[in-house]
Amino acid sequence: MLFKKIFIFLFFIFSTNFVMAEHAQRHQTVDGLSIYFGAIPAQLIGGHGSMHRTRGMKHGKHTYHMLVAIFDNNSEKRITDAMVKATVTSLNTKRETKRLEPMHGDLVSYGNFFELTETTPYTIRVEIQRPDSGKKSIAEFTFTRPRN
Repeated sequence: MLFKKIFIFLFFIFSTNFVMAEHAQRHQTVDGLSIYFGAIPAQLIGGHGSMHRTRGMKHGKHTYHMLVAIFDNNSEKRITDAMVKATVTSLNTKRETKRLEPMHGDLVSYGNFFELTETTPYTIRVEIQRPDSGKKSIAEFTFTRPRN
């Protein structure tokens, strides 16, 4: 019985650390901004391509929609007027930079499509330029797409 309790205790300790590590990979605070990152397969977007004026665009098997939501830490309001771009780099140094377009709907976020053909980790460097500031805020995230 004691062994079972110890096992359960250790399980909760390690699983909590994994959840916190996953959250750390998807959220960063930089220059007073809370930046949240996400990536989903383009096939799951379905008919919502109009958010980027890409209705009818064909996406490859390994196309992912990268998206970022940005909040001001002081006011806790969502940032809706920034210029945002992302540079996606693979371990093989393949690099692609695109502007993340504002996605309008109930909640404004920024996103675009990237082709991720490798199953190795990608570094996603997000640059945020607010109109009222000459300073660029930069956050880096890591993303590994699932294997086929």
